[in-house]
Amino acid sequence: MPDSDTSIYQPGESILHRMNPVTEIVLATCLSLVVFIVGDYRIPLALALVLLGFVFVARVHGLVLKLYGAVAVPFAFFLLLIQGILLRPADPTALYTFGSITVWESGFEQARLIFLRISVLILAFLLFATTAQPQRMRIALMEKGVPSKLAYVFIASLQIIPEIRDRAGAISEAQQARGLDTTADVRTRLSSIVALLAPLLISTLIVANTRALALNARGFQAEGPRTYLYEVSDPTGERVLRYLGGVAVIAAIGWRILV
Repeated sequence: MPDSDTSIYQPGESILHRMNPVTEIVLATCLSLVVFIVGDYRIPLALALVLLGFVFVARVHGLVLKLYGAVAVPFAFFLLLIQGILLRPADPTALYTFGSITVWESGFEQARLIFLRISVLILAFLLFATTAQPQRMRIALMEKGVPSKLAYVFIASLQIIPEIRDRAGAISEAQQARGLDTTADVRTRLSSIVALLAPLLISTLIVANTRALALNARGFQAEGPRTYLYEVSDPTGERVLRYLGGVAVIAAIGWRILV
């Protein structure tokens, strides 16, 4: 099983940390589906604000806001540039004009809706990834009937980016210690990237093979009943919450068809 230290999970005692990880997965998925079904920007705006509130309740705001800003800010800039300025809409009503630059009203509204939808998607899954402990997540998935291999692949996919980032940082520091200049001109930086990719790829393959051997040695593919180190509770209230999430998705689809 991947080491939880390489994930973005943040230990805590909030209600979200104690929640069954399956509930978090279902709710994050349902929220993401609802905002992409509903065409009113106020729905994703309200959900994004609610998610931000839970981010602070879970005390993971430092990491979540940092990661969200790194993705959302450049995305919002390019979205506004393309949707609001470069693409001339069928109804060319100007919202703002700055010299020769015009922000079209319909383009801005479309960019706003897309940005809020993506914001809900990012915040929901960042909140899930920072409050769901990987070991508990694996156990909860397997208790719901998910095959152990599929549960492992799902959790490993959440951890691969932090793992590669840490490994790339260690390789870069080792290369700089050997005299490789990574801060010079563009040509030198490109050559340093090439020099980084080879050991990064090789080390990733070695780690994957080592992990596979370790999992087999621990009986990962063994059949029959299993015992777990962690006990993951699944209270009735959370089962009802998952059911309501599914109902919300169906209601959103019905509302979109009728409207």
